Amino acid sequence: MSENHGGQFPPQQQWPQQPHPQQQWPQQQGWPHQPPKKKGLSTKVKVLLLVGALVVVGGGIGLIFVAKSAAGPEKQAAKLVEGDCVVLTGSGKEADAAKTPCESPQAPYAVSLTGVDKGDWNCKEGFYKYAVPRPMRGDGVALCLAINAQVGLCFDDIEAKTPPPLKDCGSARLRISEVFPQASIVKSPCKEGTEEVISYSSYGTTKFKSATICFVKP
Repeated sequence: MSENHGGQFPPQQQWPQQPHPQQQWPQQQGWPHQPPKKKGLSTKVKVLLLVGALVVVGGGIGLIFVAKSAAGPEKQAAKLVEGDCVVLTGSGKEADAAKTPCESPQAPYAVSLTGVDKGDWNCKEGFYKYAVPRPMRGDGVALCLAINAQVGLCFDDIEAKTPPPLKDCGSARLRISEVFPQASIVKSPCKEGTEEVISYSSYGTTKFKSATICFVKP
């Protein structure tokens, strides 16, 4: 079994140690004790710990008005907050992330952290990095994404650094079979025959929800 932590942005950005009305990023968490392997299971357990953060908002009203006039419509990703479920659209300079109801079968991701893309940043292991550029508007939007804990969604490579796309369950490697509304660090609640388990743990500082997600072969 392996365990890892939740999303984290880079040391290049100077984040305050105390809560600030504009921004707060998570502190590095210690590794929890490795849970004992369940007899008869071949299960990989990941524990992803998360502390919320706030998006930096800056600039005067007049400046924002002028920028919007020159740069065109704002990206939808700029309005996302932790806990929103999203669908990714476009690519390159046209990339965006659109808020979608979490119960939608087309919403594969949940936002765990939001921030400003200043170039060199990253998410903690187990979360997926996604950047939304905003040409002519300054820095882009930085997102750390988790898998939306919804039974029936299918994926291939959930170990990737970038968001794994939804797959047709007829050809996918993994399908979400069970979801539990709490983190499971010591003992997995998943049934025998589970292939992999991800356990997200939130500290209640954001709307991102704790969950244990069980994956089986479709």
